[in-house]
Amino acid sequence: MNTASTDLTHHLKILKERLLHPTDFPSAFHYFMEEFGGDVAFIKMGEPETLPTIGRVVQLVASKTLGKEVRVENLRLSFVPGYGFHHGNALVGNHTAIVLFFESVNKGLIVIVPHKPGNAEFALFSLPGTMPMNPSAN
Repeated sequence: MNTASTDLTHHLKILKERLLHPTDFPSAFHYFMEEFGGDVAFIKMGEPETLPTIGRVVQLVASKTLGKEVRVENLRLSFVPGYGFHHGNALVGNHTAIVLFFESVNKGLIVIVPHKPGNAEFALFSLPGTMPMNPSAN
């Protein structure tokens, strides 16, 4: 548990395979939380970034999932240099949104986690092909 930084290439490969599974998104989320979530070395690898398009995607997915318009607040994203992997979280209404995104396959996962006991909601997304991944290019 929490060992992603010991072999990041291996753990990101497993995470990506789980994320790309057509129906088992919870497996990707649980793997991320178990292997990456408490790994201080992995967390320190991340560089803060701003990707407005991901914020808009989170807002659209959360609003559709929750059945009402919600605002995205406190969006914090990190980029892991050399791996094309982005991750982060935000507040959406009375929920937390966890975001994972792989550039190499243009696929990401948004997990809407309620603050009260209840089921999490999962949504797979892709970004427009014309969106630059380098925030300075926006």
